[in-house]
Amino acid sequence: MKAELAVLLLIVASFPLASAQSVFVQTSKATYNYGDYLSVTISVSSVTGKNAILHIIDSEGIKSSGIPVQITKQNTTITTPVPFNSELFREGKYQIQVEYNGIMTSAPFLLVDIGNIVMPFGSNVIVPQWLDGAISDSMFFKFLVEKETVKLPAGQKLEEKTEIPDWYKINGKWWSERKISDSEFVRGLQYLVNQKII
Repeated sequence: MKAELAVLLLIVASFPLASAQSVFVQTSKATYNYGDYLSVTISVSSVTGKNAILHIIDSEGIKSSGIPVQITKQNTTITTPVPFNSELFREGKYQIQVEYNGIMTSAPFLLVDIGNIVMPFGSNVIVPQWLDGAISDSMFFKFLVEKETVKLPAGQKLEEKTEIPDWYKINGKWWSERKISDSEFVRGLQYLVNQKII
């Protein structure tokens, strides 16, 4: 009997016990500013083939719709396609909440306004259309002026026909590729306005 028990214990000991799934989430920064892109890393102890569901929760407890995140490896990093913008996000404390395989976890971050120049919401669609000629210089410029991103000099009115130099479109391309910041792109346009080139 003792020999059989010893063999059974040896067999059980040779099989690893199933470990509990663990899930962690963290943001790339503790504090974000308007114009920053949110970057989140989800770490799991084992990949199950299921998606994680991510929510952003504001300081009033309002939760975004669930964003499915495909988990194919133990560490998955995602970055938002558009930066934080005051049109959509108020300053304050936020939580990233992630649910994966029945486990919920969260991480806090803070959003503050330090006066960064930020392209208006929708620019990620408008700029490529302007670059491709789908919308005119006038429509693009009107969009930026109406959103108060580019300011007209005192007394100057928005004209029906506005022309932006073709060579400035390279800056639009660089902005679309995130090679230059919102500030660099807008300051260049503002300079052209101030110099009466636009």
